[in-house]
Amino acid sequence: MTTDTPSRPREASVLRGVYYMQEVANLVNATDSRIRGRAFCVQAATVRGWGRRGFFGVAQDEFARNRSFIRFGGLITSRMVALLRSYGVALERIQQAHTYLKCETGLTSPFTSRRFWIETQDSPGHLYAELDKLVVTASKHGHLTFTQLLFGEIEYPNDMEFEDTEHELVKTWNPVPGIVINPLKQSGAPCLAETRTPTYTLHGCHVAGDSVEDIAFWYDLSEDQVQTAIQWEERMAMAQ
Repeated sequence: MTTDTPSRPREASVLRGVYYMQEVANLVNATDSRIRGRAFCVQAATVRGWGRRGFFGVAQDEFARNRSFIRFGGLITSRMVALLRSYGVALERIQQAHTYLKCETGLTSPFTSRRFWIETQDSPGHLYAELDKLVVTASKHGHLTFTQLLFGEIEYPNDMEFEDTEHELVKTWNPVPGIVINPLKQSGAPCLAETRTPTYTLHGCHVAGDSVEDIAFWYDLSEDQVQTAIQWEERMAMAQ
């Protein structure tokens, strides 16, 4: 007699890309500067601690064997955890909410699902009625619900694109205009939008002494695109 085991939804995009802990911290700090304004600055050790708690959909023993990098889903999840922590939400409460969402959605990375974003903003449903009990923190405006916490700083995710699948998981992230992070391109490195050119490549040329005009000519880009890449890399460096 065989017992059918429930199949987990495929999470292809969120399981791609390679992001080292310090890189994740830099990306979060550089993108959500208002998080840093609340005196919550993400460190590599912070991200590693979130991994040990199971936020990235990896078992503790597996994470312990490879603590050097995480995948795209872990990067997006880190952004959510950092946002909630910046409001003073206890890590234990966030973990409870994450566990609850995993059970309800069947996803190992529930913070990466379009349903997570859409249901909270447009039509809060039963998923978030429970989250309002789990995650509530005080602010100068009084008590904020989970929905208000999520969209107080990050509005509807115009900076993210979702897969056209059943669970509509995040497939790209535009941390700033003109820059895209796609885990299926260049191992997930930040690139200029609509290209496969990593920003670190253009910035490296500039640091080596090449002019913006020359770099634009060599890579068949506009000077504005090259400037965007250079400014992004400088922003990342300042976020360390």
